[in-house]
Amino acid sequence: MFNMTVPWWEIALRAACLYAVLFALIRITGKRQIGQFTPFDLILLMLLSEQASPALSGGDQSMLGALIGIAVLIGLNITVTVATSRSQRVERVVEGRPQFLIRDGRVDYAMLRRESVSKNDLMAAVRDGGCLRPSEVDWAVLETSGTITVRKRGS
Repeated sequence: MFNMTVPWWEIALRAACLYAVLFALIRITGKRQIGQFTPFDLILLMLLSEQASPALSGGDQSMLGALIGIAVLIGLNITVTVATSRSQRVERVVEGRPQFLIRDGRVDYAMLRRESVSKNDLMAAVRDGGCLRPSEVDWAVLETSGTITVRKRGS
């Protein structure tokens, strides 16, 4: 149960590499909150975890190996959180910047594609903002959290 078949440093290195690669890939896919995941996003997340699991452990099935991998992943997550809270530059790289999706009632379709936001998601946010069509919106911003903030014209 505690006898490792792979050196501890290899498991730590594997965990760090997988964290960095998966972080970059998820970051590239756009800004979405967990609550905004589509069923396809959830399936992708589950498959990613299944695919990454063997690479993380390198075949080591010991309890100690799992604990080392978990500790490294949690440590990296804490490090990224602290770094983003202390440095605006790191925060921009990790979290991105808010992006305007609508300005003066005009939808920026290129930005929607770039940020992987569907027209349906945008229109749901517009309706949540008390408008029926984009022309009624002063601006709509995709926040770094993945939410869309809408300001109605004349507000």
